[in-house]
Amino acid sequence: MKNHGIEIENLQKSFQDIQALKGVTLKIEKTGLYGLIGPNGAGKTTLLKCVSSLLVPTSGEVYINGNLVKPKNFAVRRKIGFLPEDSGLYEKLTAKQFLHIMAGMHGIPKEERKNKVKEVVEFVGINYPPSKIVKYLSTGQRRLLLFASILLHDPEILILDESLSGLDPINREHITKLMRELAKDRIVLFSSHILADIWRLCEKIFVINQGELIVEDQPENILSKMSDDSYFLTVKMGLEAIKEYLENYPKVSVIGIQNDKLLFKTENKDLISEVIKDIMKDFEIVSFGPNIPDLDQIFTRMVTAS
Repeated sequence: MKNHGIEIENLQKSFQDIQALKGVTLKIEKTGLYGLIGPNGAGKTTLLKCVSSLLVPTSGEVYINGNLVKPKNFAVRRKIGFLPEDSGLYEKLTAKQFLHIMAGMHGIPKEERKNKVKEVVEFVGINYPPSKIVKYLSTGQRRLLLFASILLHDPEILILDESLSGLDPINREHITKLMRELAKDRIVLFSSHILADIWRLCEKIFVINQGELIVEDQPENILSKMSDDSYFLTVKMGLEAIKEYLENYPKVSVIGIQNDKLLFKTENKDLISEVIKDIMKDFEIVSFGPNIPDLDQIFTRMVTAS
């Protein structure tokens, strides 16, 4: 008997001579937010579509709450709410008509649809008139409408493919809040090219590259592993003088100057306090700390190391 949540075992998917997934295995057992990142063509969308039963794997298995995911296993499909990156909308319908049609497709009885649509619209926070034609909705309004449509059947697991891309900061933050709220009692697995969103939202990150899972860890652990143990400091004046000073300091190697920061390493972390004290005898330090790489640098290191 499989555990509750999402369990993927040796998942492979090929399209003719292209192997999009090469034996991906992962498990998500607790409610919460989980992020999937990887470069373009890494296999993220293929993986999410296999989990959501929209694609049939070449080999391997996917279980949702202990049940095998298969194209005709509608009981399992009802447990999933999937929002693909390229979701289409019926341009000539009103927002209300679209949601009622989607409610019908999810098997919600006709007499219950009105209340269910109203409930989801209020939760998602759609504040434009329900009679508005889909064709005239903004990007943010469209995304909220699609988001509402996948919640109508009250799925236990949400799969979101690039749900935050293309949105302005206000709409992105709004959907982010919805995801956090939903993740209190559901598993929310989402992919994004916006690394900052993945980093600040997720309790675990999965990194996929060339069809393989290369990293699976908590954000803070990834950050720690990707740090190069270097330090930075800034001063009011005399950065070049400090650079020259440290180049002659025992057991210190100078990396260089980046913008207004001097980057350097010590052979032993215990030496850092001694080095800073010595610098402060002749220079006025404005700021100092570990040199933490930005998210793009971390992502590049993870992918190129695989």
